[in-house]
Amino acid sequence: MAVCGLDFGTSNSTLGIVDAAGARLLPLEGAATTLPSAIWFDLVGGAPRFGRSAVDSYVESLDGRLMRSIKSVLGTSLIEEDTWVGRERIGFKQVIGIFLAEMKARAEAACGHALERVVHGRPVHFVDDDPAGDRAAQDTLQAIAREAGFAEVSFEYEPIAAARTYEAGLDREEVALIVDIGGGTSDISVVRLGPQRRALPDRAGDILANDGIRLGGTDVDRLFSLATVMPALGMGTKMKREGAVAPSRYFHMLATWSRINALYAPKVVAEVRDVRRESRAPEKFDRLLRVLEGNLGHSLALRVEAAKIALGDKDPTVIDLRLVEPKLGLR
Repeated sequence: MAVCGLDFGTSNSTLGIVDAAGARLLPLEGAATTLPSAIWFDLVGGAPRFGRSAVDSYVESLDGRLMRSIKSVLGTSLIEEDTWVGRERIGFKQVIGIFLAEMKARAEAACGHALERVVHGRPVHFVDDDPAGDRAAQDTLQAIAREAGFAEVSFEYEPIAAARTYEAGLDREEVALIVDIGGGTSDISVVRLGPQRRALPDRAGDILANDGIRLGGTDVDRLFSLATVMPALGMGTKMKREGAVAPSRYFHMLATWSRINALYAPKVVAEVRDVRRESRAPEKFDRLLRVLEGNLGHSLALRVEAAKIALGDKDPTVIDLRLVEPKLGLR
């Protein structure tokens, strides 16, 4: 049976195989080998949308429910609960199952054959300081993967998986520091590696230490937005009253994906208009009002994220803000 490796991530997911062409990631959305871990449920009866298409549907304010970072419920009591999607309730296990089944179907279409065995990546701890809860979380994910169509499901610790290529070139045992910076968390592991250890069926004992913090790529997006985009929309500007500065809460909300929708409330828009009247830089608040009145907050956030990614390849880059104002771009 064909084997694949699946990384079900908080922000993005990938699936790879090893065949005659070597090890490779399969395209899951167009030519992209990453699929954002997001599902958009159409409330008027259409099929669910996944990944970038799911986020686009949400940004376009179509009638539906977006669910992101769905992996985060594993290891919590929420995994046994349901949530409302329109007038129906759906379990979080089912939501994850729908996403994994879609990944499997797309990967099979890309490689041209069935994928029946999967090696799932897993964090060192789904649940901190609770071995029983940690095991239950893995068992839950295993059951969901089987329900999604995989006949055999096994697991590999993410820091071990990350070190495999490096370990393949070792001729002696050594200890390595593995840093995994994800969308919502950053994990650091101290791992024992070596040629005699590669074939061990259980590598749990090779993870000598592990810790992490809830700080990741989405936090970088937020701070990047606050440092670059928000000043152009009025953050930090002086007010007419001596010594007063524009309230910062609107900008912190606009830089935080989960809080953007709250800014579209008529009451909040009216508050921003009041602030504009008292500002010494009303033209900047005109930009902010265009964002709020046009429901452009999520589109703005996506452009900030795109600029952050582009900085990995070229410096400087430009944040395209023409959706706010013609010819507006920030370096």
